[in-house]
Amino acid sequence: MKKATFIFAVHNHQPVGNFDEVFHRAYNDAYLPFIDALYSRPNIKWVLHCTGILWDFISKEYPSYIDKVSQMVNRGQLEILSGGYYEPILPSIPNNDCLGQIKKLNNFIAQTFGKEPNGMWLAERVWEPQLAKTLVDAGINYSVVDDAHFAASGLNPDELCGYYATEDQGAKLNIFPISQKLRYAIPFQSPESTLDIFKELLEKCDNPVAVMADDGEKFGLWPGTKMHVYEHGWLNAFLDMLSSNAHWIETATFSDVLAKIPPRGIVYLPTASYFEMSEWALPSSAQNAFELLSKRFHDDNGVKRFLRGGFWRNFLAKYPEANAMNKKMLYISKKLESARSKYSESSLLMATDDLYAGQCNCAYWHGVFGGLYSPHLRNGVYRKLLDAEKKLNALVAPLKRWFVFDYNADGFDELIFESQKQNLYVAPNLGGSIIEWDILDKSINLGNVLARRYEAYHKRLKEFLENPNAYEQDVKTIHDIVFVKENNLDKYLHYDKTQKSSLLDHFFGDEVTSESFANNTFEQHGNFQNASYDYALDNKSIILNKSGFVQSANGAVALSLRKKLLPIANGFSVQYNFTYQESMQQLPKYACELNAAFYCFDNNLYGEHKSIKSWQVIDKCSGLCYKIESDVDFDLWVNALETVSLSESGFERTYQGVNLALVFNLNTLGKEKALSIKVTAE
Repeated sequence: MKKATFIFAVHNHQPVGNFDEVFHRAYNDAYLPFIDALYSRPNIKWVLHCTGILWDFISKEYPSYIDKVSQMVNRGQLEILSGGYYEPILPSIPNNDCLGQIKKLNNFIAQTFGKEPNGMWLAERVWEPQLAKTLVDAGINYSVVDDAHFAASGLNPDELCGYYATEDQGAKLNIFPISQKLRYAIPFQSPESTLDIFKELLEKCDNPVAVMADDGEKFGLWPGTKMHVYEHGWLNAFLDMLSSNAHWIETATFSDVLAKIPPRGIVYLPTASYFEMSEWALPSSAQNAFELLSKRFHDDNGVKRFLRGGFWRNFLAKYPEANAMNKKMLYISKKLESARSKYSESSLLMATDDLYAGQCNCAYWHGVFGGLYSPHLRNGVYRKLLDAEKKLNALVAPLKRWFVFDYNADGFDELIFESQKQNLYVAPNLGGSIIEWDILDKSINLGNVLARRYEAYHKRLKEFLENPNAYEQDVKTIHDIVFVKENNLDKYLHYDKTQKSSLLDHFFGDEVTSESFANNTFEQHGNFQNASYDYALDNKSIILNKSGFVQSANGAVALSLRKKLLPIANGFSVQYNFTYQESMQQLPKYACELNAAFYCFDNNLYGEHKSIKSWQVIDKCSGLCYKIESDVDFDLWVNALETVSLSESGFERTYQGVNLALVFNLNTLGKEKALSIKVTAE
């Protein structure tokens, strides 16, 4: 009798920076009840991947879980997968870090469970061809990716009946395809529906191997799944079904299959991830078009299998904030690599681990999960990267001077100042603004805010708000859920034309209000915002110049703006000079825009503060006092910077930081037309 082999694999992960409450809830609602169900059925084989972050948490908080895993490994029921310890997107980090991350998890698994791992999980199944050699060099024999990867190579996902071999530079790696049909059926359709998938495979080939490998959080943590999977009994029913059909559906581990079944052939996979990721990575306008095309051919696999969108690295172009974080990580990695020529590996061990933790992928991109839109995840990444930088600074003290290079690889030079206390990163091409301000004592980047952008799912949000009943359905996959956390979310759909950095220059008329400024619905009376500034270094200061124009009653009038930026203790000072034609009778208002990653302060500070020379806020989350001072009076507009995004729990409004506009009346400055401001955080 012909048999189908079924590999049931789950991947459990919580990102660096996530809340402790989420870790505990994920364990109690998903990880624990799942393993308990499998533990009581030793006849069902399965595969488990937990990231190093999660193993660290479970080892400390729930050691009984480790004991159960060990027992299941010892009785041959369970295989443990390795991977990057902190779940990095491997192609986005240096190769040495790839090897270090994989070997770190290899060692943990071997020491904890007594067996060297044979295979590994790829974060978000992001594949690039050169990974084959990297994985083999790390001691890995096989990995697992989606059937969409194979479709991109021209193979028919419906006819994938086993695993394949691939290679890079002669280093051979085995690759298993994950069935999208099984991934969508489990656990969202009835257990019996999976039998039809196995029967279809048996009709197409002898002794097929089918793989379902997906997030463990879908078994209890995703919305509605705890009740569906456990309280309504889906998992027990599914496992009972496997047991009752064991005469023709055999459960196995990946290593079991490798030991007794040869590969189906050799394959070369292009850059790819799972299908949904290829959609999310596209620019928003292209994403809308791609979604329409996918829906058009949803039931025509002969066409849909040839459709693919972008790939993971596109997120670094789509979101400058993700690119900045990625380049910060690469910069710290280069610093660490340089230190290895002078210092022992043991003295760099803690800095290395901080760097690895800062490579956790979740905050670097955005799809149906919050990811980049979640400030606590971005803060978690920056905290680890800055922790690593502080440890390196303790070995090699910064020079306390400005230096120039294309830090974020965007084709334009940045100006960087580093000291033991703070870092300032200035982008002359982005309005001469500060794009990163690191307070090293607290390991905080105060420039870690996110601009408001149009996202393709905003169209779906508006459609849902117009007709909620059209989206009603029982348990869905995470990719289809539509839920709105609060009413009138569409009222917060405002979009920024630039990154939300600090020291952005604006000129506007009396009609502009605090609200219209915050919502970016006002008209600029100049061409300085996000313009390219000339720059020069002057001892410890930098001078930024821009010659442009502003609107007056007589039309456009030439105006030059000079900003002299000087790092000071716990902050920076800026001297401004405005030069314009004497014939201009009335200047427009000038505003210096600042954006800061503060989260816990008195809401009474929001709003307008008239004719002041100083203002401060104490952020209880960071413990920092953020203070602004000027030598002339200004009006201060303080507003929340909020985005509307999609997460696994639905559409939500997310606080990204505080938006500040220091509004000056240039007509009151006298002949010099000069002013200065000082900003500190201590």
